Amino acid sequence: MQNVVRRGTRVACNDRCLLVFDGNSYTCKLENISISGVLVQCDESFPSQIHLGDRCGLMLCSDPKVCPGQYPARVARLDASKVALQFLDFEF
Repeated sequence: MQNVVRRGTRVACNDRCLLVFDGNSYTCKLENISISGVLVQCDESFPSQIHLGDRCGLMLCSDPKVCPGQYPARVARLDASKVALQFLDFEF
């Protein structure tokens, strides 16, 4: 596993979000968020085809009609039901 330099303090969350991957949306729960990324726990609908390094999007709400857009991200870490995402296209 590759070490990733963490930027910013993590803030614990318990909000719903949507992981957007390969044209599909998956309901997840934000576990924590920082300026550089998030850790989300996905429901049973976890996308089995997602891999380390894949690009995806994150919507910070559970209803795509309400969210103004999605944040581009890259999969930085994976386990059985959790995905760590690194935000892309941000300048630190």
